[in-house]
Amino acid sequence: MKIRPIFVLAITLFIVIIACNNNQPPQKKNTEAREDSSKMALAVQLQSKISKKVKAITETEAVKTPAGEDAADDPAIWINKFDPERSIILGTDKKAGLYAYNLNGDVLQFIDAGLLNNIDLREGFYFNNTSQVLIAASNRSNNSISLFLLNPNTLQISDTIMNIKSNVDGVYGLCMHTDANENFYVFVNGNNGLIEQYKITSNNQRIFYKYCRSLKVNSQAEGMVVNDFSGKLYVAVEEEGIYKASAAPNGSSKLSLIKESTKTNNEFISYDIEGLAIYHSAHKEYLIASIQGNFSYAVFDLKNNDKYIGSFIIENGHIDGVEETDGIEVSSFPVNSKYPKGILVVQDGFNYDRDSIASQNFKYISWKDIADLL
Repeated sequence: MKIRPIFVLAITLFIVIIACNNNQPPQKKNTEAREDSSKMALAVQLQSKISKKVKAITETEAVKTPAGEDAADDPAIWINKFDPERSIILGTDKKAGLYAYNLNGDVLQFIDAGLLNNIDLREGFYFNNTSQVLIAASNRSNNSISLFLLNPNTLQISDTIMNIKSNVDGVYGLCMHTDANENFYVFVNGNNGLIEQYKITSNNQRIFYKYCRSLKVNSQAEGMVVNDFSGKLYVAVEEEGIYKASAAPNGSSKLSLIKESTKTNNEFISYDIEGLAIYHSAHKEYLIASIQGNFSYAVFDLKNNDKYIGSFIIENGHIDGVEETDGIEVSSFPVNSKYPKGILVVQDGFNYDRDSIASQNFKYISWKDIADLL
């Protein structure tokens, strides 16, 4: 990736601004590249070792939180199967709330819902006589899971319909799961490595939740994702690797480590490991992880014993490249001619408007371009 001449100066400015303006509670995690110039230099050096490259096709409007703030965080994708061109990309601003974008990256809706971090969604949640899309997000404002509804007919997202108070030490990563019996679950983790699982139900007029169980990892967890087809939960533990466990509420709480997701066993893994997403098609099933330590994305083949099959980076094109990604999401649905094999959406930690640093945003990448590399 070609580094712009002002990049190092810009990073220094980022660090100074964050140190002065970040009024959020301290997180129990190691510093990231934006907070440590030596980590930034190392990340750029390690990124140069990755040869596989793609370019973003589209980028969203930037979040309103000013440049210099680490704000945009995690995306989710809702595919409108009746009118794919009107699919919706969700993105959190952890300083402000929730954005909804169209496939061109334009803002459709903003919900002032608090300090939202990770987000996920599942279709088919029956409420008010309508099959709706249930959305869940971790909310640092009140240490809760915030629930929303997306009406597939009006394409409007509700305001917060419920806040589920969590017992984890500072809500952080979050994901959802729908099992074979169409039960809806939410997983949330915290700074102390605790993971909670909740079941969400509805009687058509009211929404209810039930605490199911807890799991525990050794240190700071971040992104999580569930493979609804296999019933496996995957957890990114930033300084260790990716773990997996049963997603069933009555399943084993034992977590097993994916061997090639560790720095010890894979030279292309460089901590921190952040966002996770699963690409599922008729013949392929991949786990994708954003690796902040070298500004890359690692891909594992879930149909082949979680084998690591390669890493790629998002380089500069007509849209700027991507560095230090937090959350990611992917869909295999062929939404249009730009994304004939699906779409990957990633948060961009250092968004540029020409040669100037802008507020953060999200980038869209065609899965076809990634598949050609794999």
